[in-house]
Amino acid sequence: MAQATDYNLANQSGANFRAELNTILAAVVSQNSGTSAPSTTYAYQLWIDTGASPNPLLKLRDGSNSSWLVIGDVTVANLGLAALSGATFTGNVTLNAQSDLRFADSDSSNWVALQAPATVSTNVTWTLPSADGTSGQALKTDAAGTLSWGSFAGLATAQSFTAQQRGAISALTDGATITPDFSLANNFSVTLGGNRTLANPTNLTAGASGAIFITQDGTGSRTLAYGTAWSFSGGTAPTLTTTAGAIDVLVYTVRTSTDIAATLITNIS
Repeated sequence: MAQATDYNLANQSGANFRAELNTILAAVVSQNSGTSAPSTTYAYQLWIDTGASPNPLLKLRDGSNSSWLVIGDVTVANLGLAALSGATFTGNVTLNAQSDLRFADSDSSNWVALQAPATVSTNVTWTLPSADGTSGQALKTDAAGTLSWGSFAGLATAQSFTAQQRGAISALTDGATITPDFSLANNFSVTLGGNRTLANPTNLTAGASGAIFITQDGTGSRTLAYGTAWSFSGGTAPTLTTTAGAIDVLVYTVRTSTDIAATLITNIS
């Protein structure tokens, strides 16, 4: 271990010059090793911090000569860094907010990305898309933290589902005017407490479809008018079942950003 006060050789006698030069060379060959940083630092200077715990660390001075960057542990192979040809990690691997963990096939023509943060816990699922976004795999942990793979649906691929697919039913807020937000769900429910207007929903996207379950309150006889975006067969708005507690279903498909094709299934209760 050796450090030099600085790397400037002063004018001096031969013996003193030789002694100072040997000190500087010893610092160079030992990477300025010591329990504390060199007293004089330079941009991109190396320093082995022998006081680091539990093992000495190789550090690099940053380009602005303002702080030390940790490179790795000098007691382990490859300084503990991931080798290009493969590496085995014995501790946690942490990805920062700008990092992806990517898995490539043999020729790297397709890849899947695990996006940070990647803190692994129980009952966690990552979706790992392929390069073209059409198909891929899911990496997930169960209640015991066991990792497993499974297929998941691609956005641009025809799918054959072998289990039930469903969307949550989102409750609408009852009021004189009821305005669904179609970005929140496909299916909705509302109990009418008076004569209401179902206004044009916000966030209409062509192709979206779903149902709105409309329930009469305990009084019944509640009516429902519709905004201009709602279109019905023959151009006539349907009439609700007005029996107290009755349930009708308004089934819809968004045709354009200003038009919703809909039909009412009455009295399903």
